[in-house]
Amino acid sequence: MEYHGVHYFEVKWKGFDESENTWHPKADLGCPNILAQYMRTRTKNTADLTKFYDLLQDAAGLIISIVNTVDNVECPENFKYINENIYSEDVPRPCTPMFWCECTNSCGKDCECMEDSNYDEHGLLKAEGNERIVECGPRCKCDNSCANRVVQRGSNAQFEIRRFANKGWGVVAKQRLMQGTFVAEYVGEVISYDEAERRGLEDKAHGLTYLFDLDKEFTGDIADFSIDAKPHGNVSHFFNHSCDPNMSAHAVYIEHRDPRLHHLAFFTTREVSAGEELTFDYSPSVAEADGLKMDTCYCGASNCRKYMYY
Repeated sequence: MEYHGVHYFEVKWKGFDESENTWHPKADLGCPNILAQYMRTRTKNTADLTKFYDLLQDAAGLIISIVNTVDNVECPENFKYINENIYSEDVPRPCTPMFWCECTNSCGKDCECMEDSNYDEHGLLKAEGNERIVECGPRCKCDNSCANRVVQRGSNAQFEIRRFANKGWGVVAKQRLMQGTFVAEYVGEVISYDEAERRGLEDKAHGLTYLFDLDKEFTGDIADFSIDAKPHGNVSHFFNHSCDPNMSAHAVYIEHRDPRLHHLAFFTTREVSAGEELTFDYSPSVAEADGLKMDTCYCGASNCRKYMYY
């Protein structure tokens, strides 16, 4: 990759996991023969990713590398990296009060907050866990090390944003992730139903949408609010679709219990290998008969539906 006019190479160290890879400029690499052989077999990356890396400087606590050996596409246009949701002016701020615990340090089995805990002692989502996840809130007395504070602590995963042929940008895990690992929260601009409908029509015309309805616990016909990660978002903005995904989204409550405005968090549904793309199903409940074709699907899964649907 190129950064401020200098070409850098990612070095995989023998005997170490891919999470230990490091980046070095050509001048620092003392293996000209190996490097020459690599360059003869490697697709040339002519995209200058300087602006892309500058964009990711606001990624709180995350280690993200960027690779494009497919085309000359550089930094996404009109996109701002954010770490938490922002709210449109016509969206109410969630204020449904949460109960709080009086625990010190970390909560135990006797804590009321832990009664329906979905995490095991390692912070992994339990396989039999409910769809809803309720974490200790800001008024709880326990500290940040509490086992019931997973999503709010942020992700420990290491990511590579990689350019794919046909699919565009996607996200690859840089290290092995256990089943139930919290990967990322889906963040963007929280907007009303009417605004989501308007933007959705525009997005469908271009065959691309980043709208995610906040309907995980909504029982009506339509969700009151949606998250649009197109103009603002985090690493989850780049997650691709798969008909056989390795992640699923869950409703998470931290500061409140308003079911219309829950957090959306991605967890792995199985073990993910280092170098594997992180994906979720854009429309898991939509059948071919009642969905509108969005675009040709290139996920490559054995059960691929051939098209992505709304």
